[in-house]
Amino acid sequence: MKLVASLIVALTASGYAEPAVTVTPPTAHPGEPVLVTVTGTTATPHGKAGGRPLTFFASTRGYQAVFAVPLQVDEDHVLVEVAGGPRPVSVPLEDKTFPETSLVVEEELANPSPEDGKIIDADNAAIAASYAKAAGEPQFHHPFRQPAGAVTSKFGEWRTFNDGHRAQHLGLDLAAQEGSKVAAVNDGTVVLVRETFLAGNVVVIAHGGGIASLYFHLRKPTVAEGDHVRQGERIGLAGHTGRTTGPHLHVSIRVDGGLVDPQAFFKLTIRAATSRAVSRAPTQPTGMRSATSST
Repeated sequence: MKLVASLIVALTASGYAEPAVTVTPPTAHPGEPVLVTVTGTTATPHGKAGGRPLTFFASTRGYQAVFAVPLQVDEDHVLVEVAGGPRPVSVPLEDKTFPETSLVVEEELANPSPEDGKIIDADNAAIAASYAKAAGEPQFHHPFRQPAGAVTSKFGEWRTFNDGHRAQHLGLDLAAQEGSKVAAVNDGTVVLVRETFLAGNVVVIAHGGGIASLYFHLRKPTVAEGDHVRQGERIGLAGHTGRTTGPHLHVSIRVDGGLVDPQAFFKLTIRAATSRAVSRAPTQPTGMRSATSST
């Protein structure tokens, strides 16, 4: 059964009469990122997805923007439209059933007290505030790279803790030995280093273009807020701080509109242009907050 939804991408551009638009993937699921590429124009496009502005940046392929398909939608397609361009393209949204699992952790982590709940709220607010810092020009010029490690838990999995609290896992878990290197998935600026109640030691990197990467449960961060990092550079050591059942790396990806499936994100061909290639588009912070299950 398909979900019911219409995310309308309305784009206008100048410089050429008929800009071309490509949307990837051609069929999307809840929680997936969608890449919009505009070619055939020398001016920065302006567009929206589901009523929300798109953050376009100059790329080697024209202009690109990435947005999140909400986990909860009530329509069945994405309608892509370009002013003065080709006919609208309908991209189907297909329903997806996420797996269920049960985990046993310390009781105070499965069912936090009201006092701990206040700490969790403050942690979530700090993480959400860091997303706005991902706005601005892209700091990356290479494709994003998924961290090494076998996948132990996928995005979207529903988890029941100690037969009680239920939460959805909004990241990707990768096998990692205690103390092993955790590397940045691309160039960017460290915008948050924080010890949290559920996610343990957290690092958030802003990459520009509305894109941020999050790393949870670190034994030890090895960077500080404000540090500029390169793709592959060590930003911490893997561990099992916070609500975990053992050492691993949890990585999340946030784009305009919400957290998305990292595996789907890493498959996208996102290539920002260098400053000498073409002027970059201005960006807007989204300020949207999303919650994650941190195990």
